[in-house]
Amino acid sequence: MIFEGLLEKLTQQQQRATSSSERGFLALIGGNEDKRDAKKVLRTVATLRTTTCVSVIPTASMYGRELGEEYVDLFLKMNVGITKGYVIDARTKEDVIAKPEYTAHLAESDLIFFTGGDQVRLVEAFKNTAAMSMIYDRFLHGATIAGTSAGAAAASNPMIYDGDDEAFMKGAVQHTEGFGFLKTITMDTHFLQRSRIPRIAQFLAQRGSEYAIGLDEDTGIIVSPHDDTCTVFGSAMVTFMQNKGMKYTDYDAVRNGTLYSVDGLGMSFCAAGTKFDLAAWQVVAP
Repeated sequence: MIFEGLLEKLTQQQQRATSSSERGFLALIGGNEDKRDAKKVLRTVATLRTTTCVSVIPTASMYGRELGEEYVDLFLKMNVGITKGYVIDARTKEDVIAKPEYTAHLAESDLIFFTGGDQVRLVEAFKNTAAMSMIYDRFLHGATIAGTSAGAAAASNPMIYDGDDEAFMKGAVQHTEGFGFLKTITMDTHFLQRSRIPRIAQFLAQRGSEYAIGLDEDTGIIVSPHDDTCTVFGSAMVTFMQNKGMKYTDYDAVRNGTLYSVDGLGMSFCAAGTKFDLAAWQVVAP
């Protein structure tokens, strides 16, 4: 199961009482979602479950407070039952640790939303903190966890960054530990809009992950709380890639900064409404 790592993590933490006994939805968006018109993607995220309180975490962004307040305002004005919103405006790990009220706000929240920006900054600020433990706890007890752009990339483990312009050059793509809401699956965002197939291809060629998902802008996946399936939603495409059938690569043999070859990577391109089995790594027939 793709969530086994989270379940193990939670057993090492103090569990709090809650009325829900199943994990929440995981909603990951490729960035640049519509915030002006119908707001279909954000509205979908806000209505996956009954939601009265949202916490927005804009740590990845350089414009944290401003961006966080924008999202909170959007969610409150959707008239979908959300009546309270918090901005968890932590800039650093020291901020997260110094403000226990952040953990208290997260404990109230039915929806926890990570904004875009720099996924490395986001993960470094929150990993191994009480606030992050609360986020895992809330997810495993029914809260929706959502992220857009960097917020979606950080949900995976391992998590990639850099290498946009030279992704077919060995060594251009970097990686680190992400939050691990999806284990062994690496996420990328703004995918076809920023021509990021080479970035994922490099990471799969070096066997950094076996599986990867590329999310287009204004598009995402909703991972079911009931099984290991996800459903594509939004206005563009989601790309599913894997290296299980990789026949050849000289990635290990060539020097850093030089081109490499790879053959046999698998790719699936899925439009909105497509259901995908993350365990079997295939589209679920309608």
